[in-house]
Formats: sequence, structure tokens, C-alpha cells
Amino acid sequence: MGARNVFVFPRLVGYSFLFFILSIATILANKFVRLNEEVEELNLGLEKKVEQRTEELRLSLEQVNRLKVQQDADYFLTSLLINPLSSNKNTSEVIKTEFYTKQKKSFEFKNRTYEIGGDILISGNVKLCGKKYVVFVNGDAMGKSIQGAGGALVLGTVFNTILTRSSISLYQNKQPEKWLEEAFLELQKIFESFDGSMYISIVLGLVEENTGLLYYINAEHPWTVLYRNGVACYIEEELTLRKIGIPENEEHLVIKNFQMLPGDTIVIGSDRMEGTIF
Repeated sequence: MGARNVFVFPRLVGYSFLFFILSIATILANKFVRLNEEVEELNLGLEKKVEQRTEELRLSLEQVNRLKVQQDADYFLTSLLINPLSSNKNTSEVIKTEFYTKQKKSFEFKNRTYEIGGDILISGNVKLCGKKYVVFVNGDAMGKSIQGAGGALVLGTVFNTILTRSSISLYQNKQPEKWLEEAFLELQKIFESFDGSMYISIVLGLVEENTGLLYYINAEHPWTVLYRNGVACYIEEELTLRKIGIPENEEHLVIKNFQMLPGDTIVIGSDRMEGTIF
């Protein structure tokens, strides 16, 4: 205290502000350290999760690859069964048949590419009542890949059995209309037994070699095309039959005929023209 009763205080305000700044800096530094530790922990956990997820994906991919190999093996075995059944065995020197097939599903097995699907083409020769005929069928089974191939396999097996049976003289005393009717009814009965799980559209026909008269059945297949003198047109105008396998289909059976002329070409194909007979 001085002579004039004046109190003198130290200048503490500046130091207080400095202490305040230092305390804030300390708090922020501690928070930064804790945050950095948390980030490192998160990064470590994230790396472990990424490694775990990568391993799960690797295992899943291996499983998918194994299933793919098994599936392709099934496709391959099915194609081995179908290929001998789908064949152009017509030996006529008067009526020629040519096939073009491109299935929707292609796959690789043992470094080779194969195809599988519901399209099937068959041709051959039969003798009925002393006359020679070229017989053919163009089929497109319901479903894709293995399901369609199953329908094609059934059709190929049954129809080739019919052709083999028709080579026996006991079964050759039939008119072409009767032969087609019996073949259709046999196919209808077989496919109907699958209770709606398997249908197939077909064009089934006979061509008499001497006259070129075509007898045929169209069961919900694309209309038959005639190519004559450079002009193409349909020889059908209406649908009369549903796919083979649909119940009571035989009640609507209609056997059509068409007179072919020398030089005519008949084109029969599936809905995507994947299987075609010329």
C-alpha cells in the first residue's frame, strides 16, 4: 500500500488467457490422440472385415464354379443323348432334306463348345402301301436349356421308335393319313402323361416321292413356308392344333395336304428359326 492508499495487483489477466489457451490446446490434443487411436482401431477392424469378406467371396466363387462345371457336365451328357436322335437320315434321291440348327444355349465343356435346347429335327424314309415316302418332324419343346432338351429327348426317342417300327412290313399296310394320325396320337399320349410340365410344338409330315404330295400335321408350330419361283408364301392360314401334350388335343386333329411341284422348297422352322428343315 502506498502513501496514497492505492493497492497494486500483479498483471494476471494476460497469464490467465495464456493458461486458457494452453488448456484448450491440451484438451484438443487429447481428443486428437483418442480420435487417432479410434481411427487406427477402425482401420484395423476394416482390414479384417475386408479380408474376411474377400475370403467369403472367394469361397462363394469356388462353389459357383463347381456348380457351373457340374451343370455343364449335365448339359454335355444330355446333348450326347439328343444328338444321335436328331438326324437327317433321308436317303431319297427325289426329295432332299437339309437341316440347320442353332440352339439358344451354348456352353463349354473340356475346352469345347456345345449347344443344348428344345429344337429337334428328324428325317427318314418309310414305305406305306407299296409307296415310298420321306418322313420328317420339326419340333420345338417348351422351356430353355435343360427343360427344352428334355422335351426334345422324349420326342426324339419316341419318333425314332416309330420309324424303326415302320420298317417292319407288318406296319407298312397303312395309308399316309393313318400313319400320321397314329404317330400323332402316340406322341400326344406320351407328352400328356407329364401333366403339363412338358409340351412341344411340331410339324410332322410325309412326302410321297413319286407325286410330291405332302401330308402334314402342324401342332402350334410356325406356319410352313413355300418357296416357289422366287416367291415365298405360307401354305397355312389358321391354327387347328395346340402343342402336343395339351389335353383333348386329339379332338382337333386335322391332317392337311399340299401338292408340291418340281423345284419347290418347303421351309419349316421353330419360333426363332433355330431348327429348320429345307
